[in-house]
This record gives sequence, C-alpha cells and structure tokens, in this order.
Amino acid sequence: MTSRTRYRLGLVALVLLLAAGTGYSTNLVTQEKISASHALAGHVLVRGTDEPANGVTVDLCSSDWKSVFKSTKTDEKGYFSLKPPLTGKLFYVRVSGPGMDIYQLRVRIDKHAARDLTIHLSVAM
Repeated sequence: MTSRTRYRLGLVALVLLLAAGTGYSTNLVTQEKISASHALAGHVLVRGTDEPANGVTVDLCSSDWKSVFKSTKTDEKGYFSLKPPLTGKLFYVRVSGPGMDIYQLRVRIDKHAARDLTIHLSVAM
C-alpha cells in the first residue's frame, strides 16, 4: 500500500469518526392542541433555560407538513414573524434548528388572543 493510499484511508476514517461523534438524534414533536395567537409571530426559547433560540428556522407549511410556503429565522431575542396568507384559518408551523428537536404546531389566528406564540424547543439527545 502506498503512502498516498494510507493517507486517503486515514483521512476518510477521520471524517467518519468526526461525523459519528458529532451526531445527535433529532425527535419530531407535534403539538396536539391547536394554539391561538393574534399573529403568526412570537418567541422561540430553549426548554429548561428559557434562553432565546437565535437563528432557528420557522416554516409556514402545508397541512401535510411536506411543502414550505414561507420561512424565516429567529433574531437574537428568539423573535420571529411570518405574514399569513390571506386565505385560511388554520396554519401549520414547523420550528427547527441545529441540535434541536423539530417542533410542529397548528395555529389559529384569533384577533382577540392575548399574546404572541411562545415555543419551547428541546435540545436533541
């Protein structure tokens, strides 16, 4: 075996080792209860610490969760805002971020709702 072949095999082994060592298991969490909010806006926090989740992706999805209509990211305070389509009363929102579980919820817009959404993401284990 040439030194070049050994080098390549060693490099491949290192990449595989690093990929396996940094992997995490992401769970899909779907909220059963429909949330009410006066807008498709709110805060994403890390469960257990209530720290803002900065840079988390918030998607407005189809009812089967397969198509994404709009997407945004949370700011440094964990805040996001999506403009809902003009039609529809129930909206499907998916929240995800690196190292976090994926969270899906259904949101009904109610102009009389007292607050924005507060979503707690769990760290993937």
